[in-house]
Amino acid sequence: MFPVLAMAVTMAVAQLAVFNPLAVIEKRSERVFKPESPFPIALSSRSKQSTDANRDEIDRLLADGYDQMVAEDFEGAIATYQTALTLTQTQANPLDPLADPLADPLSNPLAELQGEALSGLGSAYARSGDYAAALSPLRSALTIFESLSAQSNPRFDPNRPAIFDPNQPAIADYAAVLLYLNGTLGVVNYQLANFATALNYYRRTLVNQPESNPLSLQAQVEMLHNIGGVETEIGQYSEAEATIRQAMSFDIDNPVLAGSLVFSLGRVEELQAKYDPALRSYQTALDFFQRSRSADRTIRTLNNLGTVHLKQGDFTAAKAAFDQGFTLLNQQDDPLERAALLDSLGSLYRESKQADQAWSAHWQALQLSQRNGYKTPEIEVLLNLGKLMAQQQQPNLAIFFYKQAIARIETIRQDLQQLSLSVQQQHTQTIAAFYRDTADLLLQQNRTAEALQILDLLKLQEINDYLHSSQPNNGAAASPQTASPQTASPQTASPQTDGSQINGSQTNEMPVTSVQTNDSINDSIQTNRFNTASETALANSLNNLPENISFAEFVALPAAVALSDSSISENQSLFDLNEIASLRTSLAAQPMTSAVLYPLILKDRLEILLITPKGEVKRFTTDVSKVDLTLAVSALQLSLTHRSTSIEDVEAPAQQLYDWLIRPIESTLAAEKVENIIYLPDGVLRYVPLAALRNRQHWLAETYQSHNITAATVDDLTERNSLPLSVLAGGLINRDRTYRVQVGAQEFIYHGLSAAKQEIENLITAIPNTIALLDTDFTQQQTLGSVENRRVIHLATHAKFVPGQPEESFILFGDGSTVNMRDIRQWTLPNVDLVVFSACQTASSAVESGHDGQEILGLGFQVQKTGAKSAIASLWSVDDTATAALMNQFYIALSQGQTKAQALRQAQLKMIRSEGFNDPRDWSAFILIGNGL
Repeated sequence: MFPVLAMAVTMAVAQLAVFNPLAVIEKRSERVFKPESPFPIALSSRSKQSTDANRDEIDRLLADGYDQMVAEDFEGAIATYQTALTLTQTQANPLDPLADPLADPLSNPLAELQGEALSGLGSAYARSGDYAAALSPLRSALTIFESLSAQSNPRFDPNRPAIFDPNQPAIADYAAVLLYLNGTLGVVNYQLANFATALNYYRRTLVNQPESNPLSLQAQVEMLHNIGGVETEIGQYSEAEATIRQAMSFDIDNPVLAGSLVFSLGRVEELQAKYDPALRSYQTALDFFQRSRSADRTIRTLNNLGTVHLKQGDFTAAKAAFDQGFTLLNQQDDPLERAALLDSLGSLYRESKQADQAWSAHWQALQLSQRNGYKTPEIEVLLNLGKLMAQQQQPNLAIFFYKQAIARIETIRQDLQQLSLSVQQQHTQTIAAFYRDTADLLLQQNRTAEALQILDLLKLQEINDYLHSSQPNNGAAASPQTASPQTASPQTASPQTDGSQINGSQTNEMPVTSVQTNDSINDSIQTNRFNTASETALANSLNNLPENISFAEFVALPAAVALSDSSISENQSLFDLNEIASLRTSLAAQPMTSAVLYPLILKDRLEILLITPKGEVKRFTTDVSKVDLTLAVSALQLSLTHRSTSIEDVEAPAQQLYDWLIRPIESTLAAEKVENIIYLPDGVLRYVPLAALRNRQHWLAETYQSHNITAATVDDLTERNSLPLSVLAGGLINRDRTYRVQVGAQEFIYHGLSAAKQEIENLITAIPNTIALLDTDFTQQQTLGSVENRRVIHLATHAKFVPGQPEESFILFGDGSTVNMRDIRQWTLPNVDLVVFSACQTASSAVESGHDGQEILGLGFQVQKTGAKSAIASLWSVDDTATAALMNQFYIALSQGQTKAQALRQAQLKMIRSEGFNDPRDWSAFILIGNGL
């Protein structure tokens, strides 16, 4: 290792500790990161293959760039480092200067110099606040130095799982440089709200420390602080508290760092509504920061103190804390801290019913946030402006600001696809209520189509969060595993798997165009796909507004007035244009008169949207709280899943739910002569079948045919399979055989199904064109190898689908192997019309566990992503004999040419009218999800 490089990497470690921000997470989590180049002196003495003249020129440029960084001449440094980079590229391959230097860094004689130039360029962009521009050069530098490190040290593997193992450290000559780059990329990605990517970089920085030159204790604590901050940002509060307390357990002599840690603890406590502990933590942090004369952190802490006082209703104490913050800002201005403090002040004025002052503060905060290109505080201000408009009886303007926030939240969500399942779910839970509130407000304005659009978006994200997949119409994304937060060393995929590409290719980390780095407030608002024409017109007018426009002047703008006057009529035409309009086409394709039922569970009521056979959207409201509705669903689920309860125990909650959900639309269904209900259940309603609701004389199945769909934009409800009816049946028929399935720490013991043999024999009788794979012949390989030209796949085997963990949901095969929920998506079933899961515990769960049926959404979605049109599964354990009887009637009806939905209902009616199986616990468990034709 050359002496100059040794000096450089040693300084890189020190600079990582010094310049890595302590508080990128504090308050609204936006603080300008000022990284230093890891190469304060040129490293060209290592590039022996280049000419002395070239080396001297590159040397000079890199030294000049460093001097400009020290002098905080960031524009000059950017230009200098870019010139050095261009020279290294042309000199590395003079015959093809446009060749990609990263394609093979090991064959590039100037790779080290190029890496230094890229690192300096990225650092200069970051120091200037242009985080989006910093990404590509920093990523390119990381690629180069990882390749060089792997060459100099065969033990180095940049893609190895980031598991902290002191016995196998990442020892490499370039390790310190890699630490700097990973840490810097973590901060840059955090500033761009790419939280998953930031978390991966932070963790790799912490665990990939060189044995000979590890991070200082302070740097390790800082990195733990940043990790805990990201966990806080995405709603993973218990993990965040554990990480922060782990950092606090180290003995460090640094009042700023100590204050930042206790500040972060206060933030976690505040977010969990533990206000008294939060006040104590913030006051302790304030003492640390005032003693250390850290003005920006003091301002941020005063902001948080005031916010907690505001949440407790102590307006006087809140105003006093905010005023102290503004006094400090007048002495040392910081636009980001000012934006955060202005937003908090606006909330104080809003809560105290001072609309003009609230508008002024929020509007100034929005301008500052967007001018500096920070997404998270911008979202907060937009939400607060929406709240202000709602408070001031300006619902359409409130919706306008809410929808701008939704667009930005969706951008942040793209990055969350990389995080572990539990992280994604918790992030969704922190914003799900906001989506519902937006839909609530839209419904109150009779803007039903837009409400459906928002809720359909939420359903799709709920599916992805449960399955931890990428976007609904894309392929699966990487899914790193996370370990206990107490170790601060979870197993993660390499940050290189975040979907980003270098050298001009698109990146999923953060598109440059989505960062607001200019004075245009509406750059992204006007392209928001949720906007109506009037909302777009209002967005287009924002650039020309004076900075000090008053609340009265804003609401009197012609575009704002037009928005209030036109939204309802626009909503009707919007329904023809957006994706939910596909439901109209689906209704027309049904052989029976059909309607779409779309309930929405709100805190204080149940909203019911009905799309009639004519395509009209009608809204109904039931005054029932979410708590009472959940209790009724839980009572019905309990009585349906336990034979010890009486039939009266089933009927009572079934009748109550009928009165809340169906009774309000009963007359409309009758007037429209509806025979078939296409059902999109919401939340806990997914846990009980629509067919089992009761109008006191009859079960709903006796009056209506019904089937579920996943989301309006997922299900193809118009195409009917034209292949001859044929079945591939697999089953476990040997009752003496025992199967043991290990899932995590749990072991499940199963036996062959007692009635599966009869079930499959009946199926073959009804549909002779059936292939049967039984017991040891029933393997995943045999099954997938036999599906060609089979319309139906019938699986008479144990399956368990549980909420929260798709890896813990499985289907059991006859050879003892299993396939989990996520892996089902890898199946290819292009000609399959229906997949039947006939055994117990398919798509089952318990309402009292606090889940909302995402696993049921996930099952239908995964089956449809294989190419199959629909699935049938049970919501609880059903007696094997009853299952065999229902399936026999189902396949008889299917063989007679009935649709899937018709055949399932006919089978249910046969059971209801029979002597032995008329109990709803025997016939109502199975639901059809997807195409009912």
